Amino acid sequence: MSKCIICSSNLEKIKSLGPQPLANKYPKNISDIENEFTSPMDVYYCEKCLYVNLPCEVSRDIFFEDYYYLSSVNKELVNHFETMADDIDALDSKFVLDVGSNDGILLEKLLNKNINCLGIDPSENVSQIANSNGFKTIVGFFDEKSVKKIKLDFGNPDLITASSVFTHLEKPNDFFLNCKSLLCEGGKIIIEVEYLANIVNDFSFERFYFDRPHYYSLNALINLAKSHGFILEDAKIINVHGGSIRAIFTEKNGIETSKRAKEILIQEKSYLSKKQLIDKLDQFSFSCKKLKEQITQFKNSKLNIAAYGCPARFSTITNFGDIKKSDIPYVIDDSPLKQGRLSPGKHIPIKSYDINDKVDVYIVFAYEYIESIKKKLQNPDVKFFRPIPFQEI
Repeated sequence: MSKCIICSSNLEKIKSLGPQPLANKYPKNISDIENEFTSPMDVYYCEKCLYVNLPCEVSRDIFFEDYYYLSSVNKELVNHFETMADDIDALDSKFVLDVGSNDGILLEKLLNKNINCLGIDPSENVSQIANSNGFKTIVGFFDEKSVKKIKLDFGNPDLITASSVFTHLEKPNDFFLNCKSLLCEGGKIIIEVEYLANIVNDFSFERFYFDRPHYYSLNALINLAKSHGFILEDAKIINVHGGSIRAIFTEKNGIETSKRAKEILIQEKSYLSKKQLIDKLDQFSFSCKKLKEQITQFKNSKLNIAAYGCPARFSTITNFGDIKKSDIPYVIDDSPLKQGRLSPGKHIPIKSYDINDKVDVYIVFAYEYIESIKKKLQNPDVKFFRPIPFQEI
């Protein structure tokens, strides 16, 4: 039986999202398809910690050995990390370690402010991109071995950041242990994580996939950090990745948790009850069926359909909703690493945008970037729809 990583209570299975592949593995040929991993995606819940787990018996090394997500292709993310760099600058940090630094999107902004920084990322191909652009990045996981190397070669940071990577960590307790070992006295941790309360409230369970085994409330993060001597200093909701939370932790004594963080804690309890979670999962199931029906109606009306954006959520929705190439002939994605490959599970072709494409309707899976997409296409005759909930955008 699965156990809660925070309190060791038995987790309760409350739903299955059916057979799912690895959402960030994009097959390219028959061999890739034949060797594609698939497993039931079962949703487990801890009512005490307000925490969700998606168990998956796959080594974390496999998830990141060949990775296809580049943060810097998204203008909105670039703007987000520009603002984050401003906030870090205001903390007067002298040396920042960015865990899960991807292609160096935050490192670039920090260097522009003359802040000493270092990245660490397990993906070799993406780290090579960062290093080739002059953003110093260690290839590897943030583990005891890496901590020793960083101490020896670079010294002790006074700030460790982890943006949109904490849900990916197989052993989040080890993250805090490594931070404790590496941070200089009085150092801080900034964690930006896809916020479970937002996912549940918006029934955006397309954000569930095996790459991310853990989904956190602020309550869960506090309990996890507290067991390692870290205190919550501040927290706020941020408008990135469909709604995330930024939490700042420190070991410094005498720190009072901010008023806005306390307000978030009070509010999230009503969003994350067992009943609310099950009801919202049922809404998600209904919405996937509705999406399939809407696509069929478009096809019956002789409209040309394509998808825009092939993030991991594309895999969750299309596999749970049984949406195939016969439903959506192709999906456009701006990442050159994904172009020419196939979507996980349903194997819908991924291509770059072509101005000559004859499309009447786009189902936009990267819907948070809709303004950038509309600006790029500049076609008033095309209609754009968010998949879940299905609505014109």
